[in-house]
Amino acid sequence: MTRHVLPAVLCSVLLIGACSAPPTSPRPTDQLPFMGSWDCGATTMTFTPTSYIPSNDAAPITIRGFSTQNRVTTMTLADGAVIQVQWKNDNQISWLSKTTGDSFECARVAG
Repeated sequence: MTRHVLPAVLCSVLLIGACSAPPTSPRPTDQLPFMGSWDCGATTMTFTPTSYIPSNDAAPITIRGFSTQNRVTTMTLADGAVIQVQWKNDNQISWLSKTTGDSFECARVAG
């Protein structure tokens, strides 16, 4: 049986690559383009720099963390749910629950 030993440098590069977190946006959360209210057909949801309001009748849920890559922002909520918003343009987003698999296409609410 032949054994191959990887050089220490290659092992280090592989380990660093596997453990590196994806890049996140340095943009302040109040400047994220999807802040505001969105008509998603079945519900109107609102995003603020600190909370997510899933409908007009719902209490705000605190956002514990944001991670942004390109046009997709992943949010971890205080209740443990994980949601994603893909910003398409100033008036359209796609919303996805990583927890339930639900998704909506949403249009910005004027005002």
